[in-house]
Amino acid sequence: MMGIVRRLIALLIALVTLWAREVSAQLPVPSLRLAVGFGVDTTGSPAREVFDLWRRYLVESSDSVRAGLWSQAERATWQPFDLVAPYVYQGFSDYTVVHLAPAVGLSDTYLITTLVSAVEESTKVVRPLALYRVYATVEAGRWVLANALPRMTRGWRRENIGAIRFVFPSTHAFDTRLARATAAFVDSLAIAFGQPAPLPISYYFTTDLEETFRALGLEFFPLGADTIGGRSNRFVRHVYVGASTNGEGYLHELAHIILAPEVSGRTSPLLAEGLMTWTGGSAGLSYSQLLPGLARYLAAHPALSLETVMENPPPRIGSLDVGYVGLAVLCDLVHRRRGLAGLRAVMQAGRNPAEALDAAARQLGLSRSSLNTLWRATILSHQR
Repeated sequence: MMGIVRRLIALLIALVTLWAREVSAQLPVPSLRLAVGFGVDTTGSPAREVFDLWRRYLVESSDSVRAGLWSQAERATWQPFDLVAPYVYQGFSDYTVVHLAPAVGLSDTYLITTLVSAVEESTKVVRPLALYRVYATVEAGRWVLANALPRMTRGWRRENIGAIRFVFPSTHAFDTRLARATAAFVDSLAIAFGQPAPLPISYYFTTDLEETFRALGLEFFPLGADTIGGRSNRFVRHVYVGASTNGEGYLHELAHIILAPEVSGRTSPLLAEGLMTWTGGSAGLSYSQLLPGLARYLAAHPALSLETVMENPPPRIGSLDVGYVGLAVLCDLVHRRRGLAGLRAVMQAGRNPAEALDAAARQLGLSRSSLNTLWRATILSHQR
């Protein structure tokens, strides 16, 4: 049992970026167990009403009823409205409210902090997935749930440049030049792919991804080795970035927003990440800056093929994600020879790696083995 849970946690770390962009809440969990932590008093009013509201939200089977428990103002602004749902509602059954009390500095508002975990039946060892916060506030004379993000960032600065609203801590020295370049990238990417002029995008950033996630409401969430990174929510057009330098210029997540129409349920998830890395870079580096690191890795692993990368991508090492950059090279190869139409044909070929690679080979007029040879040679030409 312990090994199964550990593999599950590792899988969540590896896939959460994709889940956060593509799925909504998986509540309710039929076997959900909701406990109250030490020092949490739910006997008095209004704490009792707030706790009952939270419990109803977690166990309610009807999506429409559950939506009615959330702030109408936020439902009118964001769909899906629960911004942390893709991260924390993954089928885990053990929930513990560790804090429930009036929110400091906010009238008629309660803070609810909940631990989501898996508890091994045999050993009773707790494997935490997330510690996260939501709020309860009074709206139209009744208690409703609400997101942490607008409350945690209410004192942050906001700068509107082009289609992007940059939201960041007031202590940060805003780089207007870099922000303008980022807004120009968004416009140019939309034009390059024949997409309409971008609708507004909210770009939240701090110097550290953990700090940005805390603003979102995630006090703890497994991020792996991500120190410079980001996440995006294409449904509400949000970007969440943590970068110690060039925080205004993290383009990968913006590419996910702009190019969302280019991917679908028929797109291999890793290939989608390759598209975003080709256009917007990764880990704060541009596509061209990532290529030498990939070339060194490939030179040290002569048996590595495009197929094995798609089926079982190597773990990320520092700023190098072999899967992301390797598939970015494939996108580049197809686009150079077959243009946007050829790239789209590969993107829509199917989620299975074999389907995507067969489509790429057809577009390039090559066999699968020749495609792999071309892919390796292209990467290795960037050795320094």
